Parts: sequence; structure tokens; C-alpha cells
Amino acid sequence: MHTRIGWRERTCRARILAVMSTLPEMGTKGHEGPLAEFSALRDEIQERVKSQQHMLSLQLTLAAAVFGFAISRAGMTALLLIVPFSSYLLCGRLVAHHFGTLRVAKYIKEDLSGRVPGGLRWEHWLGERQRRRPHFLGSTLPLLLTFVGASVLALAWTTGYVFAQDGVAGFPRVGLAVLWILGLVAAGLSTMLVLQMSGRLPVRSWNQTGLS
Repeated sequence: MHTRIGWRERTCRARILAVMSTLPEMGTKGHEGPLAEFSALRDEIQERVKSQQHMLSLQLTLAAAVFGFAISRAGMTALLLIVPFSSYLLCGRLVAHHFGTLRVAKYIKEDLSGRVPGGLRWEHWLGERQRRRPHFLGSTLPLLLTFVGASVLALAWTTGYVFAQDGVAGFPRVGLAVLWILGLVAAGLSTMLVLQMSGRLPVRSWNQTGLS
């Protein structure tokens, strides 16, 4: 198995070297800069995609850990109020990487492609086949369940403790109520971000933000 994998890697590298050696003959001499920039931007896109996967994994792990700790120990229900805020922060980073990726792809398609003979057709080809917004059940709903669902579940679980639990003093109850309301706002913002990411809500000024 290792011998076969090594042979494939050597073959792939040999083909890449062969193609690179023919670039000057193909009339790409003098365009090494745009090609190198394209390679760097594609690497950036891959890093952003990896970061999105990390955000999803972190959200699932953190939400599960907080729920497990709060439910298994008496008097720790209020700890669940952390979930809406952490979910919003992680959702914001995931959506920022999404729009950052779109911005890089737009630059490659509209600016960089014209500086290379024959153009860089990958982003154009991909855009032609992704004109429709993502499928709700396959893309939008899982994100809503991951970020908004965890927040709503945490808020629902703590409703009785925050507003009706006996033995909670007045000042702490007011503080918990404020946190609960802010958590509800955070859940609403997470919903808005996911819907913007999926193209179901308009994005007016994302290019003016520094998140991506």
C-alpha cells in the first residue's frame, strides 16, 4: 500500500514538473507573478474552508461540553446561558470566512484571470454551476440546528430557572434575566448570519466590515 501511494505521488509530481517546464513554450513567460498569486489565493481559500470546518467542530464540542456539565450537576443550569453567546461568536467567524472566500474568488475571476493568457477558468466554471442558492435541507438547516438550535435549546432549558425558580434573590434574578434576553438577541443574530450566508437574506454592507 505504501509503495503504491509513493508511486502515485512521484507520478503526480513528475506530471506537475512536466507541465511547469512547458509553461514558457505555452506563452506564459512573464506571467509567473499572476500565476503565483493565483496559487497563493487558492491556498488561502483552502485555509478558510478548513477554518470553517474547525468552527463547526468547535461549536459541537463546546455546546455538548456545556450541556453535559450543566445538566449533570445541580445548580449549574445558569451555565447554559453561555451557549447563545459562544454560538454567535463562532457562527460569526464561520460566516466571515465564507464571505472572505467569496471575495477572493471574485478577485480571481474579475481581476486576476484577465492577466493570464487563456484566463483562469475555475472560478468562472464554478460560479456558472452554483448560481442557485444552497439547498435548505442540505446546507442551511444543518447550520441553523448547529448554531441557532443549540442556543434556543439552552434558552428554553433555562427559562424556568431564570424566571420562575424559587430561592433566587432579586438582584441575581435580574442579572440572569438580562443575560437570557441578550442570549435571545444573540440567537436572533446567529439566525440572520446563517440566512445571509445561504443567500436567503440580503447582505448590504458586509464588504465594509473587517471580519473577513
